[in-house]
Amino acid sequence: MKSKAEFVGIIFFVIFVLSSCTQQHDFPVLRGPYLGQNPPGMTPELFAPGIISRGYSEQQIAFTPDGRELFLWLGENRPYCTILCMNETEAGWIPLQVAPFSGKYVDMKFSFSPDGKRFLFSSNRPHETSRSPKDNLDIWTMERSPKGWGEPKRFDSAVNTGHHDYYPSMAENGNLYFMSDREGGFGEDDIYCAAFAGGKLTPARNIGPPINTSLNEGDPFIAPDESYVLFCSRDRKDGFGNNDLYICYRKKDGTWTRPQNLGKEINTAAEEVCPVLSHDGKYLFFSSNRKQNDTYPAIPLTLERIERALANPGNGSYDIYWVDAAVIDNLKPEELQ
Repeated sequence: MKSKAEFVGIIFFVIFVLSSCTQQHDFPVLRGPYLGQNPPGMTPELFAPGIISRGYSEQQIAFTPDGRELFLWLGENRPYCTILCMNETEAGWIPLQVAPFSGKYVDMKFSFSPDGKRFLFSSNRPHETSRSPKDNLDIWTMERSPKGWGEPKRFDSAVNTGHHDYYPSMAENGNLYFMSDREGGFGEDDIYCAAFAGGKLTPARNIGPPINTSLNEGDPFIAPDESYVLFCSRDRKDGFGNNDLYICYRKKDGTWTRPQNLGKEINTAAEEVCPVLSHDGKYLFFSSNRKQNDTYPAIPLTLERIERALANPGNGSYDIYWVDAAVIDNLKPEELQ
């Protein structure tokens, strides 16, 4: 009964997204990189207010390396998590729509490989031996061909377990970083790495201290050259709120520096999650449910019950923010400069 109710909820959610997109008669003409938005400085700004950031739980965003396609994770409550897409055409950027591979199952927490040829995401969709959605999230991948994105394929047991394995981030050498709540970790969620060797991913290992602790570490973004890792962590002593963004740099001996809070300009008393660096290295994107002092005209939404389902009274709705990526270099220890 529960799975049927969730499926019905997902169908309504897809209808909501499609109806909101088809009714965007006043959708603005958007051209150029990053939807033609004015670049941010060292203070985080809402990204594309009213277009991308609408206060309806926009959790994560990522652009392809050529900057002409983006994916957006929408939905705070798990039954409604869906990945949307947006493309730039000769006429400009088209409105958001449900990604062709999404809308039926829980799809969330994603990334592109550094070369843009692979899209990695988290999903509870059935795998080859099952027809029913799973109770946990697995990591899936799609490969790009001249015809577009291929069919989603699930990673094997080197990555996925019977627990939640999600938020994948791949380095240039093929090493795959992700978060998991599998047994044997240091805390509720830890960050793991499945090294790429001999043409395949080897069994994932917990990357350990000083990154993983008895607290909660997740949402990893690994630099293409593995020189640093961004992640979020909850309830640390130097934190500003429930979830803050942190960074660790890789030292010459291969170990990691102690985690550094990205600072009060980035983190607030609210939650900051899902850090992603743009492929040109210029901007850091993340999601936050901080309160806005100003209002912005949002594209109208429909189906009120779906809108209510997307709003979590405990956490509030999320928006996408971006900031100059110089914040990453500014925190780098002098001995690693």
